[in-house]
Formats: sequence, structure tokens, C-alpha cells
Amino acid sequence: MLDDLVAVIETLKARIAQHQATLQSNETRTRMALIDPLLTVLGWDIADPALVTPEYDVNGKRADYALLDAQAAPVIFLEAKKLSEPLSNHRSQVVAYASELGIRYPALTNGDDWELYDNSQLVPIEQRQILKVALTGTAPAACALQLLMLWRANVGTGQVTQANQSIVEKADPPPTTPPPPPLGNWIPLGAFQAVSGTKPPPAIRFPNGDERQATTWKSLLVETAEWLIRRGYLTQSTCPIRMGPKRYQVHTEAIHSDGTPFAAGASLSNGLFVETSLNAPATVRYSCSLLKNLGQDPSQVFLKTD
Repeated sequence: MLDDLVAVIETLKARIAQHQATLQSNETRTRMALIDPLLTVLGWDIADPALVTPEYDVNGKRADYALLDAQAAPVIFLEAKKLSEPLSNHRSQVVAYASELGIRYPALTNGDDWELYDNSQLVPIEQRQILKVALTGTAPAACALQLLMLWRANVGTGQVTQANQSIVEKADPPPTTPPPPPLGNWIPLGAFQAVSGTKPPPAIRFPNGDERQATTWKSLLVETAEWLIRRGYLTQSTCPIRMGPKRYQVHTEAIHSDGTPFAAGASLSNGLFVETSLNAPATVRYSCSLLKNLGQDPSQVFLKTD
């Protein structure tokens, strides 16, 4: 399923690039060319009344799509706009409309940008956002992992599950016992004694056997973040990840919570940014912290010593 979703995302990105002017001028074209194909690959057959009700009408108010749960009740209201239409112009209205009707999950899309909100708590709108991803601004595989939050197997239960949890459980169940440590001169990440001014270890090895070269101390943290992205743990919905009361370790922008820019922000493959302005011991420490924050065991990550 994931491979099919990645393939569709790649097709839609090419379609946006080739037909941008046409799609920007017409909402119906955007729905047919971009939105309907993505919903379909996520399990939502637009033509099946048991799954989707287009132009859902309640008390004279309409949602472009109502995605239905197993009892044929709306679980997500999805509002569609033409390509490049700013979603910020519409999110307050859509979130309020869904809340008024008792719908927990309002969503918006212009075919490229996709947003999903959770109305279960009365907090500001920005704190209700649980998904924000752009097809053209995210690597296809990372984009697919995030969009699986809208997968019908998730949504049809009536309870949307965070993508970074559900996808990994369904697509790649964790082993019941930790894998054996690699042979040779390897030390667990948390036990490594880093010294500033020395060369970094030449390689880092992750629990699934993925091994990456480390040319600088900074690259250890970046490779750790990229591994978490590849596994579906580090997404926009898991950010910000803090490294202090006023500082972010990973965020959707290279800006800390106090408004100051990252001193050495590294751009990641899914559009996130990681702060890498750290000495050698701090790099190792915050690599461990990042893994722990996303539920991963640093003792299963190894650094080569020769």
C-alpha cells in the first residue's frame, strides 16, 4: 500500500508542475486531478456512498467531502480549494463548522497542501493541528508516511491515529527482542565518550542494520534525525522537539521558541530543521535525547570506534 501511495504522490507532483496554471484557476479541476486520486489510494473510493459523501449537507452547511466511519457517520470533514489557494484563509471557518456539528476531525486541502485538525480539545486552532504536509515540499516517502494518517484503515475506526505510531506498527512491526549488537569495534551511542576537538567516529549503525558514514560530529545528529524520518517517527506532527525551555532541537522552521534563529540549522529531507550548533559531547547527548523523545532506544544505536 505504501509503495502505491508513494507512486501516486510522485504522479501528482509531476501533474502540479505541468498543469499548475490550469489547476490554480478551477477548484473542480483540482479535485479531479489531485484530491480524488490521493483519497482513492488512501482507501476512500469517491464513488462508494458507504465511504464518502461528496457535498455533505447539514443544516444548509456543506463540506466538500465527508469521510465516513464504519457506522457510515462522518468522521472527517474535508474542505477542498483550488491549487495554491492559501488554506489559512479558510481553516478557522472549517474548524468551527466541524466543531459546531460535533465532527472531531476537520481537514483542508488545495491538492498540494494537506491539513488535519483535532477538535477534541478547546484550544487555539494552531494547537489542534495534527497534520500539515505539502506534496511538493516533502520527499515522496516522507510525505506518504504522514498522509497515512488519513488512511481509511485508521480513519474508519472513528479514531485517527498519529502517523508516526500507526504506520510503523502496521508496515514494520518492531522485533520482540532487541537485535544483537554488531560485530567489531562498536560502542552503544549512550556509552560513547565524545571529546571536543577530536575526530568523530567514522560510522553510525541503527537498529535495523542501516549504517551511515559520519564525516563530522554534526553528521551524527543529522543521520540520526534522517533515520527517524525514514522510519516514520520524525514528522511535522511530532514537532517541535525541545532541547530547553526556549530552544528547539527539531522544528518546522529554523527558529527557536523565543524567536531567535537556529545558530546552525541543518535542513532535513522532509522539510524539518535540526539545530546542530553543539560541541561533540552535546551532539552525542542530544542524539540520544532525540531517539528517546520518539520512543527509540539509544542503546540499540552504535558508533564505530576504529
